[in-house]
Amino acid sequence: MNIKYMKLYTLIVCSTFFLIIFACCTYLLYQYDIDKKIQNEYEIQLKTFNSVVNSKETLASMFSKMTIPTLAEQRELKRYVSDHKDVSSVSVIYKDYYVYSTFGNRLYSMKMKAVKGFSIKVKSLLTHKPTLSYTLQVGANTYLKIYFKPLRFNVIDSIGRGYITVFDNIEIGEGNQLVRHVLLGHHDEYHFHLDDADFFVVVDPALALKQFVETKYVYLLMLLLVCMVSSYISAAYSKKIWVRICIKRNIIRPYLQPIVNNEGNIIGAEVLARWITKKGQVLPPHVFIPYIESKHLTSLLTCSLMTQVYQSQLMLVSKHLKLSFNLTERCLFDESIYKASLLLAPKFELVLEFTESAPFSNTHVKARMEKFHQNGMFFALDDYGTGYSAPYYLTDYDFDYLKIDRCFIEQIEHNPKSIHVVESLVRLAQKLQLSVISEGVETEKQKQMLDQWGIKQYQGFYFYKPMSVDSFMDIYRSH
Repeated sequence: MNIKYMKLYTLIVCSTFFLIIFACCTYLLYQYDIDKKIQNEYEIQLKTFNSVVNSKETLASMFSKMTIPTLAEQRELKRYVSDHKDVSSVSVIYKDYYVYSTFGNRLYSMKMKAVKGFSIKVKSLLTHKPTLSYTLQVGANTYLKIYFKPLRFNVIDSIGRGYITVFDNIEIGEGNQLVRHVLLGHHDEYHFHLDDADFFVVVDPALALKQFVETKYVYLLMLLLVCMVSSYISAAYSKKIWVRICIKRNIIRPYLQPIVNNEGNIIGAEVLARWITKKGQVLPPHVFIPYIESKHLTSLLTCSLMTQVYQSQLMLVSKHLKLSFNLTERCLFDESIYKASLLLAPKFELVLEFTESAPFSNTHVKARMEKFHQNGMFFALDDYGTGYSAPYYLTDYDFDYLKIDRCFIEQIEHNPKSIHVVESLVRLAQKLQLSVISEGVETEKQKQMLDQWGIKQYQGFYFYKPMSVDSFMDIYRSH
């Protein structure tokens, strides 16, 4: 893929990936929120029933001698009802007769055999709705029948409706509304255990989603922000990894721009980088080199170019051919580049070019350059007069070549100041015993003017444009 579109491509892929993660996390959070509400509601309803069951021993000790309730016992029963928010009333059954009820403070007598435990009456004579109750024995012939208030589902009312089912056949909803009743038989009251009862919720998706967004929008915004930042970071990292892979797979290949003498004969070449797409398109350096430099991949690229040259037909040419590579300070201390240079140096006059894009920061640069010098390699100061130009580069470091930047050469035909600058640079190089290479020569007049100043090595479109290794070999062999 073309590096020009890689940023957009990786951003789209990573954004899609994290959008899926966002959707999955949102769904899981949504399900967790619903499950938590259902679980809370279930625990509340269970607590309602258990609160009465747990008071069984207390009631039995308080009313163990009760038959027909006295006024004092009636007050205690009413106090019990007022203290328990889920209890609506308590009835007293003595010898299978209802003898008292806290509801309406009425005394009455009705034949009814008491059965301990939970029961559900499908239709109350008073409300015509189902009623839930719990019966416990407090004396030899005395029972308390505790009636629960109508069901309230306060937690899950924002996401749907809940109901309690008994025997999977009787369903009671909000306010004790009878949802379904399919039990056969003539009984209107059924006894059950808590294990026979289940709690269910019918979720309204639209209602649940609205409630979820309203209560969790802060978490959703934070999650979305994290996903967006992660997408950007992942896209940037993915692009870097992809470029590394492209470098290692030699998609970026060496192109050679010949260096000629004053007679026009090829005496060397500068190795440049060109990105070759699958369609054969050649991408110029300004498309990818700034990115490679910003991600500190220059050493990897330089090593790849050296390795490709070592594996090419160039190794069969005369060892007098000058071959130059662009180098950075970081590259100078890279052992893989040093080893690759040792393989090329016996075959070529290997020149390593430093560009003044940044000042040297390592105090051991000079010693490191000397190590290369001892193994037959040379150094050139590229684009002198631009960037971080300073005379101490020439005095403090051992360079062998000085390359005059094309920005001066292209103006010497019409700008007297450029003429003076180039003349001064040539004289300076000659006095420092540095060989001068003129870059960016594009016209015959430029060459003639440079010849007058004693320059003997040229590089530019007037002679040759950068070309593949095979094309360079064809031209070099023909000379």
